[in-house]
Amino acid sequence: MAISKVKSPSAFQQSHGAPTDPSRAKPLQEGPSPAAPEQLATIPLNQLERNPSQPRSMADEEKLEELVTSIVREGLIQPIAVLPTSNSSYQIIAGHRRVAAFQRLYERTKGTDRQRQYEAIPAIIKGPLDAFRMATTAFVENDKRERLNLVDEAGALTKIRDILSTRLGRQATAKEVADVVEKKDEQRVSRLFRLHEAPDVVKEGVIGQPLVAKNDDGHGSLLPVVKTSTKAQKTLDLVAALEFSRLHKYLAVRTPEKANEKTKRIIDRARDDGWSVRRIQAYVKAVISVKTKQPNPLEVFSNEQGRLTVHLSRLSGAPAEVRARLYLRLQSILDELDRLREPGGAQKPATPSSAPPGAINVD
Repeated sequence: MAISKVKSPSAFQQSHGAPTDPSRAKPLQEGPSPAAPEQLATIPLNQLERNPSQPRSMADEEKLEELVTSIVREGLIQPIAVLPTSNSSYQIIAGHRRVAAFQRLYERTKGTDRQRQYEAIPAIIKGPLDAFRMATTAFVENDKRERLNLVDEAGALTKIRDILSTRLGRQATAKEVADVVEKKDEQRVSRLFRLHEAPDVVKEGVIGQPLVAKNDDGHGSLLPVVKTSTKAQKTLDLVAALEFSRLHKYLAVRTPEKANEKTKRIIDRARDDGWSVRRIQAYVKAVISVKTKQPNPLEVFSNEQGRLTVHLSRLSGAPAEVRARLYLRLQSILDELDRLREPGGAQKPATPSSAPPGAINVD
């Protein structure tokens, strides 16, 4: 795993000849004016806020501990990136995991001389960013540090697409979104848009964990930490995830109350048994293409070439609309018979019926 290493605040500041007091954010180097687009500073942890556009929904417990260990042993050499929201608060653009690691170290070193090292964290203070630049910068920075899971990536790209669409006054294309986030594969971006629309049962199957609701109000935990199960290590390919989404859609039409349960069962089986994408595609195709063959309903009556044939034994099981049509046809025959009985009506000789047993033929 690629880990961004940053020295502890004290060591980082000393190496730059900067003051070590972390009580408030101070530039670590002189020269740039306050209007400069970027400044290097130490930011107290309690002045940091979550980025509403943060693409990462959670941190893996094991990987976070690896980062904590790395910081203790080697220091942190990559500052986080922040955006000032007031005189005393900063929104994290990139670096939520590094902040979470510092928070752990701060709690673990309480009552010791080392605690002061983790009261604040080195940060690059960015210039003003609008919602679009905030979302794209956060995505690019996070994706470069450690690849996002498919669900987080899909959600972040969809948010960027929505903001860009508002700017353009039309729906932004996958290519346009791919260009602004430095992604070359627009087909993959398009597929990620589709994954974002997939049901939660599919998304949870992809990441192997229940979905974590993002706290977009800037309060509470900066980044939820979860312990990834062994099963979750067997991740699903993006194409496979979309196949399961297609399967869920098919099941939801036929058995909506059981669609989630059935889809989850198949996803778990595929992940546990290590199904290939090709096998998943073949399975889904087989399920969707199977059409339950319903026997053609037995004909209750037919009216062809001037002959009406009624199968009396099938009347009881006939649909109401079929019986209604038969009733109207018989009524029209009775009306015709009544007309023929009137004075001057032409009388037709009766014709012997050649109907098979169980049927009535009327010429």
